[in-house]
Amino acid sequence: MNISLPDAVIAASALSLDATLVTRNENDFDRVPGLKVLNPFRNEG
Repeated sequence: MNISLPDAVIAASALSLDATLVTRNENDFDRVPGLKVLNPFRNEG
C-alpha cells in the first residue's frame, strides 16, 4: 500500500474515531482497509 504520510495520518485519525472520511480524493484512501470514505460530490443516483 503506497500512501503519503499526510494521508496516512488522516486515515489513521478517521479509523481511530470510527469516523467516515469525507473527501473528493477517494483514490488515495481506497487502499486503507476498514476506512469508510464518502465523496459528497459523487452522483450516487
